[in-house]
Order: sequence, then structure tokens, then C-alpha cells
Amino acid sequence: MKKLLSLLVVVALVLTLSGCWSGEIAVDTVINEDGSGTRTIVLAVMDDTLSTDPITNPDDPDGTEGKGAVINNQHITGGLPEIQTWLEANSPTWMTVEEMETDGIYRNFTLTYDFTDFDDFLAKYEELVDLSPNLAWTDFAEDEQPTLVCDGTYKVNCTFNESIDLVNASLDWAVDGIWNDIYDEATLAGWVGKGDISVLANYTVTLGDQTVEELQFYDPDAIDGEGTGATVYPQGNWEVAAEFTGVTAITLTVLGAAVVVGGAVFAVIKFKK
Repeated sequence: MKKLLSLLVVVALVLTLSGCWSGEIAVDTVINEDGSGTRTIVLAVMDDTLSTDPITNPDDPDGTEGKGAVINNQHITGGLPEIQTWLEANSPTWMTVEEMETDGIYRNFTLTYDFTDFDDFLAKYEELVDLSPNLAWTDFAEDEQPTLVCDGTYKVNCTFNESIDLVNASLDWAVDGIWNDIYDEATLAGWVGKGDISVLANYTVTLGDQTVEELQFYDPDAIDGEGTGATVYPQGNWEVAAEFTGVTAITLTVLGAAVVVGGAVFAVIKFKK
């Protein structure tokens, strides 16, 4: 019995003193008046090999709750930079995989893609969701899908909506692939699942001159197991509205007026003759 208890204590100590911290995903989208734009996805992962000192657990910034240091590198076969290799090999051809960047203790992996209009945005969105072996675009009702609705003639009011469920669904192809292909549970075997290796940490969308964002923050009063203090991540769905000048309508009006004036001038000249 004493040996069993000692073993349990050792296991608990290992899990307390070392563990992975989820890769934090930021999604930043810029949408223009015509529905074109760019989406940027950044996966930021803390790399313990970049620090000579233990990396403080963000959920225990004061180190008073014994949550242990962050150890991530051993959980990717070949080390964290192998995420870059995986993304380059598995991302859609229309997606740009930027060079991995190192910023302090973080390895940043960036994906970007452009869309020519909102239909193109939805088409690429659908392809990303369907790349997941677990999900399909048709799993989501039409009212759950992203929308861009514009009304007006000379002043055009546009509203963009997107749900957190769809954002996560569009990322699952990468999360699932990394989990199954290169993730190594190591000392955390049986204690972590695919849902633990990443989290949507920051969301930003810009429509015209209006921006809506929901960013992670540390809440010392948030419940975390038997204690308090935890990082809080985006929870809701998002809507951004912006007003644009109806350039097309104004242009057509000006052209129409020019045609009318031109016709009148021509009629006067012809009459004088």
C-alpha cells in the first residue's frame, strides 16, 4: 500500500511540475466594402527550449498554486518547429504558410488567405470545414453560417456575423492533423486529448473602419479546479457593422445626370441649327 501511495504521489508531482500549455490561436479578418478581404490565423506556442528558466504557467502567474512550468517541446515529435513542416505539407494550395517566427518564448505559425468577395470567403470556409475528418459544412444550419448583409443605396450599411463554433470547425483540420500525426502525449498520456492542445485565444474582425475583438485575459477570480485564477478565452459569437458610401450608386447617378445634361445640350445645339 505504501508503495502504491508513493507511486501516486510521484505521478501527481510529475503532472503538477510539468505539463503542456495549449497552443493559442488568433484569428484576424479584414473585410472590405465589396466583400473581399484577408484572414490571418496565428498559432502561438510557448517553447520551453527557448528559455533558460522554467516558463511560468499563465494560470498561476505568481507561482503560488503549484500548477507547474510549461513544457511543450517534448510533446511534438521532432520538436515544435515540426508544426511548420506539417502545415506546409497539409494546408490548402490557396493558403499561404508564412515562415515560422520566434518571438521570445513563442513559436508563431502563421496562415493567411485572401478572398475576392464574400462568396469566395464562404467557399474557402466550407473547404476548410470539410477538410476535417470529424466535421462537415452541412453539419451547420444556414443560420449558423457566416453572413454579410448590406442594405442601402447612397449610404450602404453592412453587417457581418460569425459564430465561434464555425471558427473552431474551420480550424479542426489542422488541430486534428497535428494531434494524430505529430503530437506526442509523453508524460501526459491518458491525461490530455485533442481538445487540450489548442484554444481559440483571440478573435478580431474589421469591417471597413469598424473593429470588433474578443481577446484572452487573466482573471484571478475565475474558478480553476479547486482553486481560482485562470486565463479566459473568447466565448461568444461576433457581429460587426459598418457604413459605406454607395460609390456605385453615386457613380451611376452622376453618369445618368451627365447623359441627361449631354442630351439636353445636344438638343439645344440641334435646335439652333
